[in-house]
Amino acid sequence: MLSLGLDIGTTTISAVAFDVGAERVLARATVPNDAGCTPADKRHEGWAELDLERAFARALDALQRVVAELGPRAGQVRAVGVTGQMHGAAFIGRDLRPVRPAITWQDQRTRDVIPEFIARAGGAGAFANMGCLPAAGYLGPTLYWLRRHDTLPDAHVCCIPDAIAAMLTAHPPVSDPTLAASTGLFDIVHNCWDKALLRTLDLPAHILPLVVESGVRVGDLQRDLTQRLGLPSGAIVGAALGDHQASLIGSRCDAPGRLHINIGTSGQVSLVVERFTPAIPEQGIETRPFPGRCFILSGAALCGGDALALLRRFFADVLTMFGAQSLNDDAMFAAMLAAAARVPPGADGLRIWPTFDGARHRPGSSAEFTGLRRANFTPAHVIRAMIEGIADELGAFYDAMRGVGFTGRSLAGAGNALRRNALLREAVERRFGLPLHMPAWEEEAAAGAAILTARLNL
Repeated sequence: MLSLGLDIGTTTISAVAFDVGAERVLARATVPNDAGCTPADKRHEGWAELDLERAFARALDALQRVVAELGPRAGQVRAVGVTGQMHGAAFIGRDLRPVRPAITWQDQRTRDVIPEFIARAGGAGAFANMGCLPAAGYLGPTLYWLRRHDTLPDAHVCCIPDAIAAMLTAHPPVSDPTLAASTGLFDIVHNCWDKALLRTLDLPAHILPLVVESGVRVGDLQRDLTQRLGLPSGAIVGAALGDHQASLIGSRCDAPGRLHINIGTSGQVSLVVERFTPAIPEQGIETRPFPGRCFILSGAALCGGDALALLRRFFADVLTMFGAQSLNDDAMFAAMLAAAARVPPGADGLRIWPTFDGARHRPGSSAEFTGLRRANFTPAHVIRAMIEGIADELGAFYDAMRGVGFTGRSLAGAGNALRRNALLREAVERRFGLPLHMPAWEEEAAAGAAILTARLNL
């Protein structure tokens, strides 16, 4: 019996086929998420929008590739689990098609109204049961901004993975606690939308989706899609969950005391706990719901592995500036890692704090370079220090968790940036003081969605 998992990521969309009995991934496919459609005149303002119809088409491409790789075993598929990027906002009309571009977690248009949003809500205390303070890119502040500018459409509003699940089933979107909690409007203690907060902020409650348990059946895959994909009729689709939580499940890191590191475009460090613990906003620690009525303490780095992509683009620009032929991205990245490997740990005193996109708990912050001297002012030292800085930023979140009495007994990793970079894995082990375990399969979030949906429905 097989379950498919679909992960709507920021830069890629991935799908896997998971064998429930053998507990292994049988097939996987990744396609670029090239559905970004930010208006050119708004990019400089930090807008980040997504053509949801195109993202859906790319998701179907990924599923189709997995089904083709399965061959005759595709007839054993019984479920599809969905996960993906958190915090953003999708707008689905009554005909269950998008009415406008989605707004992603990277969108910064609300940055200047966040203080007003929090103040109007009654101050930071109004979000005590949310597990986090709202930030730019969250669905709640985005709705507030749209309402303020009289551009809030009359439509279902949900997170992007919720919209993909709705389009797969042709049912109105629902949300689960993990995605609802990423909006800044959901009470994770009482497991419901905070209607008093919505009234205070003058946001309409009726446009928000019904909240159901993560992974439960929300409908069957549309008949025309089963035919298009080559799947048997009656395959169920589970309620989407956040990619963060799905990645923990896919990494087999879903029990209390298991510490988890996920480094892809962004980065997170997480620890599953059995009881609600208030967030530590001044240190960037959020409390998020986790399937099974547990919680996770989490710290999120906005840049994460993208810091190395930024550095790779910098080196490519240098080559172009001097008239040299640039390498392709993979060759450039391999050359960067080879150079960094020749530099000892610690980068001879050079340290980089890679907050190029700021931090949710310090939105105006920028990246920092310290300890820069003549001897370590080399490309190789900068690459090594950037790698170690990614680990250090996540390690600081773990220090805050330990400060309130929580420690991890084991450490598991996920994310392509971590899996493909041995130096980054070594840096994480040094910073956290624990051996790092990587799952036997890639695309941990997609696998986690497949596992949870199968566990609850098959």
